[in-house]
Amino acid sequence: MDTQLLERRNTVRAKIDIPVVEEFQAKEQEVVANNISEHGMQYSRPLSSEQCQGKEVFLTFSLLDRLKPIKALGWVVEEKEKEDHYETHVTFMFLPTKDEEIIRDFIISQKR
Repeated sequence: MDTQLLERRNTVRAKIDIPVVEEFQAKEQEVVANNISEHGMQYSRPLSSEQCQGKEVFLTFSLLDRLKPIKALGWVVEEKEKEDHYETHVTFMFLPTKDEEIIRDFIISQKR
């Protein structure tokens, strides 16, 4: 897993390269997460995908080789069309505190 810390806004983000299952309008596809914070995620989606800006998505992913994946409801706040993919920015909604802590611990572990 490729990781690097990014600091933007008021939240520390970790640069990552992990698979994520995105569910949008009852369709699932595997996408690739590029960075994460305890408040959201940015990932790449194929251009053949339906655009989902301003809509809800369900995301399932694992960090730190955890057996139980995190399942998050997200709101797509921005989606940019790049040369060969969409760059999708999601804010997590109603993420359980324990999952926020897992993500925070993951980000802290990347500082070491």
